[in-house]
Amino acid sequence: MSERRAAQRYAEALFGLARERRREGGVREELEELVALVAAAPELRSLLERPDLEANRKLEALSAGLAGQLSETVSALLATLVRHGRGDSLQGVAEDYGELADEAAGVTRAEVETAVPLSEAQRRRLVGALERVAGQRVRLEERADRAVLAGVRVRLGDKLIDGSAAGRLTRMREELMDRQGLNR
Repeated sequence: MSERRAAQRYAEALFGLARERRREGGVREELEELVALVAAAPELRSLLERPDLEANRKLEALSAGLAGQLSETVSALLATLVRHGRGDSLQGVAEDYGELADEAAGVTRAEVETAVPLSEAQRRRLVGALERVAGQRVRLEERADRAVLAGVRVRLGDKLIDGSAAGRLTRMREELMDRQGLNR
């Protein structure tokens, strides 16, 4: 089974369990915190990814290092991933879980690229505008990319809204080439 598909299946199982326990949001927050912790601690990431270390030894080390920080639900997920040699799938599971939680809550995701990070006021205005376009709540996933130059590039579902300076320059170039007959 592919890594991607495995992560999806674990996320689906976890989401079903969290939903039964009415803890979808709490589990999501806990997963996000755990992924951030693993990203910030290379030794923890290495422990999860080591194929040469026996699962029980990994679990002992994780229990000692994360004692009392994880709920029973997330601890069970982590133990299952480690026992099945998929400790490196944690981030994928968390991402897929987030998508399931958003879908269940009627939230659509918008991927936003800007040259510099948005201010809080800009973020609120952008979310408001996107919610009017989408007709539902929107969760922003922001990324700074200097290639945008200025403005914003948004992917909302299958729509690309390119209001970036780079996008405008590209469209202007294509238009000029079309007028000169160079784009045929």
